Amino acid sequence: MGRNAGFQLIGVGKIGNDEEIDERGTAPGPASRKVLAELREVIGRSNYTGLFGITLAEGRGNKLIDADGNEYLDCFSAASTNLLGYSSGLEEVYRRQAAKIQHTAFGYSPNVNALELAVKLLDISPGSSPKKVIFGLTGSDACDSAVAAARKYTGKKGTVSFKYSYHGSTGFSQPASGFGRHSAGIYDPDNREFVKLDYPTTDIGRDRVLREIEELLAGDYGSVLIEPIQGDAGVRQPAAGFFSRLREMVTRHDAVLVVDEVQTGMGRSGRWWAVEYEGVESDIYLVAKGLAAGYAPISVAVGKSDVIDALEPGQRIFSFVGHPPSAAVASKTIDIIENRGLIGHGAELGRKMKKRLEEIKRAFPEVVRDVRGRGFIMGLEVNCGGADGAAVLFARRAVEKGLYVGFFGIHNDVVRVQPPLTLKDEEADRAVNVIADVASEMARGEIPAETREYAELYSVGM
Repeated sequence: MGRNAGFQLIGVGKIGNDEEIDERGTAPGPASRKVLAELREVIGRSNYTGLFGITLAEGRGNKLIDADGNEYLDCFSAASTNLLGYSSGLEEVYRRQAAKIQHTAFGYSPNVNALELAVKLLDISPGSSPKKVIFGLTGSDACDSAVAAARKYTGKKGTVSFKYSYHGSTGFSQPASGFGRHSAGIYDPDNREFVKLDYPTTDIGRDRVLREIEELLAGDYGSVLIEPIQGDAGVRQPAAGFFSRLREMVTRHDAVLVVDEVQTGMGRSGRWWAVEYEGVESDIYLVAKGLAAGYAPISVAVGKSDVIDALEPGQRIFSFVGHPPSAAVASKTIDIIENRGLIGHGAELGRKMKKRLEEIKRAFPEVVRDVRGRGFIMGLEVNCGGADGAAVLFARRAVEKGLYVGFFGIHNDVVRVQPPLTLKDEEADRAVNVIADVASEMARGEIPAETREYAELYSVGM
């Protein structure tokens, strides 16, 4: 239970020592607010947007603890990154390798850790084509590597991507992303090297977008960059048949299909790769975030050998690629996921959670408009009197009840439910119960004024 006065945690009626729950949360507490004040003085504003103003200080199991001692059940996973929860033992894997040698500058001197990781990634990547990897540090630079390889392979500079996609904040990944504000004042909005089409969520949209892609691939565009489930846009999935027809079209034009699995990969969707549900093989897969379960920054572009090797020696060298401790942790992450059967666990428990969330939708249709996703990447589209930002308010109220979720979507109207693969059955029940409680409050118009006040003070999009 939290130590902050006036901020009690999850439950209905009573918790712990039968103490009544005070539903009117006050997080961020004084310690978190102190951090925020200093942050504004010393950190560039481009590095921070903020969910709740809460400074996280510790993690245990699947639980988060903030700087004021308040506890939360984690259903956000540090933006889909902390795949194995907390205190998983991976910190010791990192320590042991760093004690041997902390860095080799892989571009000049290889190490066995990176090679072992590369082999494991090739083993779990779909398709029978010969593949290679390009190491990086973030999903952003993995995307850069893929776009660069596609340009060299095809001889065409144009890339087709999609509105409201998010691929990163670096040279190619930022202009490829479909939220215009991310590139505002940095990249020419009329730059035709990256064209954004509607993400095809309907049958009519699918057919129209495929026609548009066909025209572009017949011209100066040599690659298509797509998320198998759009993440930041609000867990949006393409209409049935889109990927198979896209794959055929890309092959016919000798173009390159790049599937961004930064959020969806590493088993989060209930498969190693979300695109496996579509039964197609990509030319390049991007993986980051959960690759090292949050213990180290590392990313990989896994692709067909001829596409990856279109780049010249040295064209994708960074000082820290193939970093031995990071590679050791990522390799062990794959082992843990496989040995503990966490992909199957996430798929099954995700189905159960989604079924219960759909029951909440039926009970409160005026609040929960839609439930989307697969495995442990789920989104609830919510409504609050038709105004933008409904998910901000919903998520804020959930946090006050001890459930740490996120929010995103085109109109900040989707609650982000992305727990660690280690989530337990009873924790899933707890999470769904809180979501039901918040939906009920919102339906009755009983969200406290203080909740809205804190959302406006500390949450992006309000």
